[in-house]
Amino acid sequence: MMGSTMTSAAHHTADTLATALREGLRHIADRGPLLNEASTLSLLIRPALNALGYPATHRIPEYGEQRNRLDEACFLHSVTAAPGHAAVIVEAKQPGIDFDRTPAGQGRYGSPDRQIQRYLKQHIASGPDTIGVLTDGIKWRIYRRVANPTAPDVEFVTEYNFQALAQAGQAALSTLEPALGEQLAELIERLSRASIAYRTVPGRVAAPANLADDLFAAVAQNRQPEHILRQLLNEPNAVIRSNLAADVGLQGVRKDAHDNDWLDYAYAAGVAIQSDKPDLAGSRTTIAAVRYKAAAGRGLSRPDTALCARTFAGAGPANAAAVFVYTETPDGELEARLAVSAGGQVNMTAAFDPTLPAPSARAAIAQLLPLLHSPGDGLTADRLLAPLEAASLRQQFYREVAQWTGRMQQGKSRPQRQAVLRHLVRVMFAWILKEENIIPPELFEQAFAAAHLDAAGAYHRNVLAFLFHQRLNVPVERRDEHPIAAIQQAMEQTPFLNGSLFAEHSDDDALDIAPAAYWNADAQEPGLFTILSRYHWTMDEHRPGESEQTLDPELLSNLFERLITPTEEGSEPPLRQPQGTYYTPADVADEMVKDALSAAVRNYAPARVSDAQLLALFGSADAPLPPLDTMEQIRLAARIKELRIFDPAVGSGEFLFSALLALQRALGKLEPDAAINSDADNSGDNSAAAIIRRQLAGQDINPLAVQITRLRLFIAITAARRNAPGNEPLPNLEARIVCADTLATVADPLWRPDRPGRLDTADPELIAALAAVAENRAQWFDAYTEERKQELLARDCELRDRLSLLLQSKGELASPELAAFAAAPLFNINPTPAP
Repeated sequence: MMGSTMTSAAHHTADTLATALREGLRHIADRGPLLNEASTLSLLIRPALNALGYPATHRIPEYGEQRNRLDEACFLHSVTAAPGHAAVIVEAKQPGIDFDRTPAGQGRYGSPDRQIQRYLKQHIASGPDTIGVLTDGIKWRIYRRVANPTAPDVEFVTEYNFQALAQAGQAALSTLEPALGEQLAELIERLSRASIAYRTVPGRVAAPANLADDLFAAVAQNRQPEHILRQLLNEPNAVIRSNLAADVGLQGVRKDAHDNDWLDYAYAAGVAIQSDKPDLAGSRTTIAAVRYKAAAGRGLSRPDTALCARTFAGAGPANAAAVFVYTETPDGELEARLAVSAGGQVNMTAAFDPTLPAPSARAAIAQLLPLLHSPGDGLTADRLLAPLEAASLRQQFYREVAQWTGRMQQGKSRPQRQAVLRHLVRVMFAWILKEENIIPPELFEQAFAAAHLDAAGAYHRNVLAFLFHQRLNVPVERRDEHPIAAIQQAMEQTPFLNGSLFAEHSDDDALDIAPAAYWNADAQEPGLFTILSRYHWTMDEHRPGESEQTLDPELLSNLFERLITPTEEGSEPPLRQPQGTYYTPADVADEMVKDALSAAVRNYAPARVSDAQLLALFGSADAPLPPLDTMEQIRLAARIKELRIFDPAVGSGEFLFSALLALQRALGKLEPDAAINSDADNSGDNSAAAIIRRQLAGQDINPLAVQITRLRLFIAITAARRNAPGNEPLPNLEARIVCADTLATVADPLWRPDRPGRLDTADPELIAALAAVAENRAQWFDAYTEERKQELLARDCELRDRLSLLLQSKGELASPELAAFAAAPLFNINPTPAP
């Protein structure tokens, strides 16, 4: 037992702590349901902190602002006006609360577990050596901050439970159960002031001051645009132009997508921007602070922020602007973005709370503000945009995930490498859904797994695999209960998503990933969840001309295309991809799709509609509708719906996704009142799912590429349904995105309509047989139950057998391609074509 190695001082601390906890627990037992967080603090936690060497003079209670207040920040020294970084930060909860569940009505802030992790990453009191504590006085969870090159990570350390102290009477520490005494000793070692002071490197307790933190403090102090603008300019006495009486600088300028959401603003001229255009040389960059009206249920959207930045960029001769956009919600919370517009591009931070800024926002703003104050060697559009660009985040993300995937695939066979990449696809989709609160976030928390799994190594099979194969892929009425009650409870609200993405594959059973591969916070080999938690995620795609510092579905396509060759070949790809796997940038795909669609409908648009207007119909959501009367709109919309788009080498789905966006933009203008969330296959439905069902198809020889394309379209459908009530199942995309060798299914070049063997409506039997197969497969899109799927599969087999027999009787009229089609079960969920 620990007693033999502890000093007398340590014994005294342990006895004092044990007494404090024991007495507090006795009080808690007496008060029962009358307890709240304040009671926990006064009866249990503060006496325990005193025993650990943090008296009131070394603590700041309620440290922070509004919902981002820490319950206690504990320092190694007496608190001063500028205390610096805390040794320990504490979040107290009511006894018995579930640390891993999000309280009702608090979805934005997450579970207590996520709350303390957020504080440890972002709170001003948190520093490199700060320890985080989440406690109800009985359970004590310990977390630590882990440095990495770009932003802090948080690692769950352990949990202690001192419920048994309530029954320990007045016994001294030496007479307690050995296991309980060891827990107390460990808690003292991790949290006591003397222990932390011994471990802490001198000189690391002072909080670093920078312009970004000064800006956040200014916003918290005074939320007037003029005050914030002075801080942006770093000129406390600057004379500010605003939208008051004499100012006409922005009169008549479109304000935002809703045209009336600006409450007030202030702007001024900043440093000169360099330009190769003589009329812009030396022009001053516009710097502005804009306050939006409070809007319940809607934050600062990316399009509104981009338009706001463009507005101020257009108000000055430099065509460049840096704009701090913010709003105050009805409950007093703040949400902000900093956006830069220059050279026709708008970059911005993800939305953040200035009182608890995300590490990415803090770092980006800290890089940008010095540029606005001092031009140095000259400020260019590229330099102004660089701190807020998403490209550097993407490159870092690609590198980290590729390294993780390489470690997981090392030494494995090709099918096993494919299983790793397939698992990565599933995890990343599930992570995005978790960020949207569609999947319970506690299922991805290390503390949750440690609290409810006896064997740490069981996480992959008992949580993730169960989530994928027994929840997301199984209708509610057919689900089996999880044998662990806490995990069952957490998964009760998990929706049935359907789709092939989570269907169990024969190689999945051989996949077993250790917990460290998910949560390791080591900078050299970070876990997958550790990597994913460093970034902001969105289901909305960044399109050319604007981007925020979030990761969107487009980067998944790029990432997986990069990983396909190492997965298939077992090594890094050469300078030329062996299978012709190349990523097409979104802006290139958008332009090609826009040109193709415009050409396809040119003859259905009146001559007075110019080619530029037709391109804008497909290319820009903000572009006005071309000059069309009602009948012309109906005719053009009908023609657009007749288009069928097929990508024979779909890759990661970039072209199909660009086509989906272009069709949505055009039909949204031509039919603004059409249903957008209907599941019915009718001409009035222009939802993402309906357009995919009606108009898009693709195939690829690589099964992983097919999975990636399906993932991209799944996310598009889910994003479109984000605000719809309930969680509708995702459709089956196997009938629209198939795995097949396109070159092997192209007709022989000698086969021509003017030669014997052609197939056309002259043979109604063949046409009817093919139509029957197609009609049956069309029903697969919305087949949600296994019974219905099996019924359609059986029917498909039957119809293809009939087609094969019919082809045998047609002689030269039957082509080899038709025979191959009749033999191909294209509904195989996870097909693997022959290499």
